[in-house]
Amino acid sequence: MEKASAEVPQVPPEVARYLQGPPEESRQFDFLIGDWDVIGSRYKENGDVLMQYMAMWSARYLNQGRIVMDDFKAYAPTGQEISSMVTLRTYCETTRRWEITGLAAHQPAWNAEWHGQWLDGEMLLDACGKASSGVVVKNRIRFFDIEEKQFRWESRMSFDEGKTWIKSASLVAKRAAVSGINRSE
Repeated sequence: MEKASAEVPQVPPEVARYLQGPPEESRQFDFLIGDWDVIGSRYKENGDVLMQYMAMWSARYLNQGRIVMDDFKAYAPTGQEISSMVTLRTYCETTRRWEITGLAAHQPAWNAEWHGQWLDGEMLLDACGKASSGVVVKNRIRFFDIEEKQFRWESRMSFDEGKTWIKSASLVAKRAAVSGINRSE
């Protein structure tokens, strides 16, 4: 009669690492978690304000803190939703950066994946993608002036391979009050 094998199956290294929990860097987006009332601005190429709008930004952790999912909704002065973007963010220990992707629901958008790093108290993101027109676009996003109850956000775009950059949008986010923007789905 043969003896039963007492071998314990080997756990692949990536599974063993996952079982240890999210890396400490996964906490770098803690400031974004929660609900935010936002005042946004879009800019013309010359830097003048094209339009201002109100928005709502909501962020939550998924997978025991390994992923941040956020939902950004912009509103017209009438209160009608005019733009929506859902973003997924996860820190990759292999590349030592944030891997980020998003999908816009209400407008033609450019397809891109952002990469980010926390540096000197700011979250800095960059991307390269194609606009719906086919033009190659580079993007830099910066989260800054980060405090418990507010932060600022700025987006800059380049349409000439990074030779020149224009400020395309900015946001001021304040922690939402119960009586903030309508949060109905």
